[in-house]
Amino acid sequence: MQQMNTPKLLLYFLLLLLFTHTTMVSCSKDEAFIDLVGLDEDKDGTDQDGNGSENPDQGGEDPDPGNGDDGSQDGNNGTDFDSSEGLKISTTPCDFTLNGVEANATVEIDCRMDLGGQTITLPAGVALTFKGGEIINGTLNFSGQGVIDGNLLNKDLTIGGDVRLSDPVFQFYPERWDIVQGNVDMQRAKDNSLGIQEAVDLVHSLSGSTFEIDALDAFFYGKDVYNYNIVMPSNFYLKMTDNTHLRTFPSVDEYSTFLIMIQGVENVRVSGGYLHGDRDLYNTMDNLPRSHTMKIKTGVNVVIENVHMSNATQDGLAIESNRFAYDPNYVGSNNILIKNCVFDSNRRINLTITDGHNITVEGCTFIDGGINTSKSNSSAPSCNLNIEPLRGRDGAGNLVEYQKVENVTIRNNKQYVRNIAEQPNAGGFLVSHGYGPIIVENNEMIDSGISFHTVNGVIIRNNTITGAGISAGSAETFDREDFVYGNEVTGNNVTSKGTALNISGNGVTASNNHLEGVVGIALGAGSTDRSRGASNVEISGNYIQASSRGIISHNTMHNVLVDNNEISMMTGANFAFALNNEWSNASSSANFVISNNSVSGNKSNSTTGAPPSLLGANSIDFIDNNSGDIQINGGSRMKISGNHIDANIGEDGILFGADAPNSTVADNSITIYPSRTPLNVECITQANGVSLSSSVNISSNNTCTEQ
Repeated sequence: MQQMNTPKLLLYFLLLLLFTHTTMVSCSKDEAFIDLVGLDEDKDGTDQDGNGSENPDQGGEDPDPGNGDDGSQDGNNGTDFDSSEGLKISTTPCDFTLNGVEANATVEIDCRMDLGGQTITLPAGVALTFKGGEIINGTLNFSGQGVIDGNLLNKDLTIGGDVRLSDPVFQFYPERWDIVQGNVDMQRAKDNSLGIQEAVDLVHSLSGSTFEIDALDAFFYGKDVYNYNIVMPSNFYLKMTDNTHLRTFPSVDEYSTFLIMIQGVENVRVSGGYLHGDRDLYNTMDNLPRSHTMKIKTGVNVVIENVHMSNATQDGLAIESNRFAYDPNYVGSNNILIKNCVFDSNRRINLTITDGHNITVEGCTFIDGGINTSKSNSSAPSCNLNIEPLRGRDGAGNLVEYQKVENVTIRNNKQYVRNIAEQPNAGGFLVSHGYGPIIVENNEMIDSGISFHTVNGVIIRNNTITGAGISAGSAETFDREDFVYGNEVTGNNVTSKGTALNISGNGVTASNNHLEGVVGIALGAGSTDRSRGASNVEISGNYIQASSRGIISHNTMHNVLVDNNEISMMTGANFAFALNNEWSNASSSANFVISNNSVSGNKSNSTTGAPPSLLGANSIDFIDNNSGDIQINGGSRMKISGNHIDANIGEDGILFGADAPNSTVADNSITIYPSRTPLNVECITQANGVSLSSSVNISSNNTCTEQ
């Protein structure tokens, strides 16, 4: 249809244009960029009542029993866009041209207009609308306040001048942008990358804010090293569906294969779609090119939602920043929300955070991070999620923070390993370094646990962990009160195949956890330097169920309190407590206190059934506990007082198996069972051949009950 510019119709179409413009430029809240990251939540990432958003049902079923790369996601990410049949274009040549179009005219394009390489300059206020036609092979230059329908954009039309889209929501049809789907060669993958980037840049330049992709399954490849595929602009929403599959073409140039790059921009959102990495597309198991399916590098106000990221040669998603943290021009990634995404079988880490602030990871599913496949081996640290900013020391020994992570919330996620027997080193949430609060809460973890190292303000709470445990701290940070402090483990339900909770290093409080494992809690493990261990630790109010040992300690304890815990030892358990302390400073106390704990079990029909406790520690107070019999295997400066000791049948109440100089045994209430055994049992005694130093004080006010 040609332009309509008769005097009688001009006013009508001007009014119609005004109405159309008003309706088309408006958009729903879902498409607006006002408080993009917060959505309906407060800026701190919590909902209005402070409890966090509702955990969406991740289904719990394996989306793909193989490698998870072809599973489907529920829903269509809120879009009605369906491009499966392509954009219907009339091939009938136009019988009119754009030459001579009057100002403020509306032109409907219902035919094919071939500009033949010309540049057409349009007067001010011209609007071009799509009615099934196209304009190709030329340039349109808008003089001022022009409007063009997004469906008229294509790879063979250049747009210039003062013009915007009639609707800020643009719908991408691959065939209009020289995208070839399916298996292609490298050059074709590069052309695919150039085509989709051209469309993104053009839409953004025309004030488009939402870029919708539906049916697309294609390989992409950056033109060379450090040239990426879809580079996101600011104030932009890439909206994909379950039919969208972006695939990484195998690389010969490192870092050329990021499918989506968010760098130095703000107010960006990406939702839906499948991003497929290239880890299994090489003929080698190791030494693969380094790449991620998506990277955020100094992104501010970013939402990544309902995206499936799998099989990258390194990480599914990496969050970092431009420049080092000490650079005066440093701007860190900030206000990042990763929500309802699926991370699957990425070779190194499913999600890594090396630099950024105010980051929330919520409602995501983490599967098989760092597994080996039949075509490629994993790469350390082989985990589901890792917070790992780079630190170092200068020549003078001063700390240099190249990267910095602080204020991260990881909540309502699920992580698991499909076959932990074959992949014992895969999975897990790791926090290497960082500044709190770093909150890990309300996550479901199967065969994958949580650990942290040199951090402050980590709060691990209300998680359910099955088949793995929590590792809180590292022995190397013993007495490191400068960077490692204020860490909490509380309210977790842990059922482990080994140790439910490891605590080492400095500054951990563990309270009100339900811990079940071969060992309930281990203290101070992980260092061959026995002068290290655990410091400034408080363990209280926990329920511990163990099949071997309830609480054990290794190396050196300093300011460690174990108070008011309930320990239930399972059938066949060896020791309720097995405590060691290498504290060597005789002039001061280690302040290692075990107090007010209650032990029960199934040992030999004694009243409590509590198994024995083994003490071989320096500078320890074992006071006011309800426990089984106590076996002393060396140590010194011990105080054993105020305990209710219920010995096993055939066992002494307190047995010195070795000397323990400068120790005191006082005010204990001891029950033994001589009538139920032919053995000679006593309340307090020493093993044959053991002599006690004169500094061992066994008070006369211990009470002994024989049954």
